[in-house]
Amino acid sequence: MKNLPLRLRSPLSKLEKAIARFYLQLQQRFEGNSLVSESWAEMGGDLQAHAESLKKLPSWFWLSLKKQEKELVRATRLILPAEGIKPASSLQACLVQMLDIEEPMILRVYAPLIRRLRTEWTERALDFYVMVKAHIARIARVVQAYSGDPAMSQRCAILFQEFEKGVQEPAVVEIRQKKPNRKKAAAARRVRKPAAARHPKNAAARRRVRALEKLTKRAKPLVKKIEIAGRRARR
Repeated sequence: MKNLPLRLRSPLSKLEKAIARFYLQLQQRFEGNSLVSESWAEMGGDLQAHAESLKKLPSWFWLSLKKQEKELVRATRLILPAEGIKPASSLQACLVQMLDIEEPMILRVYAPLIRRLRTEWTERALDFYVMVKAHIARIARVVQAYSGDPAMSQRCAILFQEFEKGVQEPAVVEIRQKKPNRKKAAAARRVRKPAAARHPKNAAARRRVRALEKLTKRAKPLVKKIEIAGRRARR
């Protein structure tokens, strides 16, 4: 995948090759049952088609994933066990292995890529989305045909729902707060008048206001005087 940034190219390529190798081993192990063997071959073919589709994406698209690159790299590395993928002994256990690998691959790698493609390249996003959706449907058919376990079928249904949710989820929009304009703020402060400016500036006017305030403070109620005068009159 020459178009991918170096940090994402290596783990993603390694993951796809490891899963393709896993399906090839399953195909060889179940050669005695042509239906089962063909199912594993089809699963591996889907994965190869996904890899080829990603190779055709332009370099500018992968560069646009710079902010998501660390998360995608971490996801690809967590999917693979440290010792690699070794097929289990029974068909039922192999189906469980398949889901354990495919679920994080689809939800943590493919869904974010499709979501990003929706904002950058709608036509290619639709193509890759249809491919992955068809692959999930194939997973469900294989599980239903060879498992017979309702819990595993339910797991496939949940995988489909989570994939749809992850693909349709709107991209996060960063909101940057504008820095305050210092010049405008300073001009606004200069326009504001201080509290003292609201009082009369004329000296004579200020004296009249103070005199009025003094008279208001000195004034006392005349109720007591009236009452006293009334008492004296009754005597």
